[in-house]
Amino acid sequence: MSDETFLPPEPENKLNVVDDHRQPVRRAFIFFGGLLVMLLLGMFGLVTQLNDSNARIELLETQMKTEPTPVGSKGRGSTTFNDEPGADSDLFAPPTDVEGLIDWVGRSVVDIRCAGGGGTGFAMDLMTRSAGANSVLVTNFHVIDECWEDESAVSVLYGPSFTAETSGTIVAADEENDLALIEIGPELPWLSESETFAKRGWWTMAMGNPGDPGLEVSLDRYVTFGHIGYVLDEYWNYTSATLNRGNSGGPLVNSRGELIGINTLGSSNDESGVWNIAVDSAVLCERLVACEDE
Repeated sequence: MSDETFLPPEPENKLNVVDDHRQPVRRAFIFFGGLLVMLLLGMFGLVTQLNDSNARIELLETQMKTEPTPVGSKGRGSTTFNDEPGADSDLFAPPTDVEGLIDWVGRSVVDIRCAGGGGTGFAMDLMTRSAGANSVLVTNFHVIDECWEDESAVSVLYGPSFTAETSGTIVAADEENDLALIEIGPELPWLSESETFAKRGWWTMAMGNPGDPGLEVSLDRYVTFGHIGYVLDEYWNYTSATLNRGNSGGPLVNSRGELIGINTLGSSNDESGVWNIAVDSAVLCERLVACEDE
């Protein structure tokens, strides 16, 4: 609601003054009687106008309240998915619905198992190459390097609490930039890429599946928040969102849920300090994906 003060409008109809040639006594009586009637009518009119004004104020307040806005959808194949939440969010501030953003991004995140290791991956809006594949997953090369070397299939866990499992085929790998693409049969919700490179100060969220060796559990879709501290050569995105072992290959998104980069490197020691770095998603178009210019 704006700071403007709502006041009842001025009465639209005023009483007309006419000459009265009757006797003075009666004129006085009529005058005071008329004055009383005018006061009563005025009070009644004022109350009516105030009530009407209050009703309009209530209507305006109702209309100006923030209500959930239905989002559009886009689809590939027979499945439709919601568009990114908070399309107009301030990229330097946290989203208004953090929980909703976590849920939305989490639908695209998977757990990848390869030989004795693994990491995180996520579905991206890319064209599939192999028959029967409906989703393309992005991850780090070091997550699947053992499977790439012996051409074995990787195992992909997806869905709520990762209760569903399927095999994945590695279709492209870039060891130099630590990136890889995997295709699977199930059709998953995907993440869209940010149209611009990240800037210092942008709010960020990292998501992945780090393991807690002390408890021998995997913290599925673990999230950390931070801001972009620096962007080096439009390639390395330095973020204060903490990256842990198991976050490798997960998405780094902005406050609109748009993909900024692929979480690749996290380190923390007394000698070199704390570094959390994501490779910019644009590198995919340079090395692994035939992207068309806008």
